[in-house]
Amino acid sequence: MNSAKDKYEDLIVRHISEDTTTEEAATVRSLLKSDDDFRQLYREYKFIWEQASFTTDTCTQDWRKLRQRLGFETTKTRSSFSFLLRIAAVITLVLSVSGGLWVYWNVPGYGRWVVFETGAMSDSIVLPDESIVFLNRNSSLKFRNAFNGPERNVALSGQGYFEVTPDALKPFNVDLGPVKVKVVGTAFHLDATRKDGIIELNVTEGSVNLSNKREETTVNAGEWALAGDKVLGKGLAKDENFLAWKTGTLDFNKSSLKEIALALTRHFPEVDSFYIEGGGSDILVSTRFKGETLDEITEELSVHFQKKFVLNNGILIISD
Repeated sequence: MNSAKDKYEDLIVRHISEDTTTEEAATVRSLLKSDDDFRQLYREYKFIWEQASFTTDTCTQDWRKLRQRLGFETTKTRSSFSFLLRIAAVITLVLSVSGGLWVYWNVPGYGRWVVFETGAMSDSIVLPDESIVFLNRNSSLKFRNAFNGPERNVALSGQGYFEVTPDALKPFNVDLGPVKVKVVGTAFHLDATRKDGIIELNVTEGSVNLSNKREETTVNAGEWALAGDKVLGKGLAKDENFLAWKTGTLDFNKSSLKEIALALTRHFPEVDSFYIEGGGSDILVSTRFKGETLDEITEELSVHFQKKFVLNNGILIISD
């Protein structure tokens, strides 16, 4: 990027301010099509040009005239007062451009960063590399509006399922605070909603590199892992319904009352927790639900387990 900046900075500025020759304009159009570094640099300068605001005392109709007023393209002798005015104008320009750069590099929605958020419903998004990310309700994904550079970086808050486009030369990284995920092309589920701060990972295709500050491990398809700031462990996947929020389907195969109650808590936003009164149940149930409401599901479960299911202030109470 530095070489492109040194070589093309003046050309970009003059093109944005409509001060290029026909040949130079053709060169810019060609570079925008063929040179990724030039295209990114052009986008940054254009953003700054559009966002920066100058007072009428220091700005004319284009960048070239502004530079002339600041004394960059003139040898005329100026008075001390004019010199001070020029210094003040330079400071104004530097502050405006610095502010524009800070906004561009750091504020989502105004520059290179994009934030995709969901509300009460799950949704999906296609990333610049054609990877697809499905987000559960109340989740967000932050990423650059173009995956320039040697890696593809995103940050997840909440819960999501990733179908990553393979690219062995450009790893795909997910930032979850103290926990990092790195892949080159695979499919996996991440849940960062646990109150204890532990991240849950389920891999459905390929393999995933999972790490924290202390260690790292590879999690393969069919495996499940938990990771926090200081802990990391994995094993064979046990929860068949970690993607129920995406598929709308709950599958139970010889599942206990506790396992089913936990799945309902994760699947339905109105259920915060559950409580089983008495000694629970030794019955194991195999059944499937797709699109049914909580009332419809608990009505069937009450027959299987011979229990009462009542939702009270977000708590699913199960009793004899």
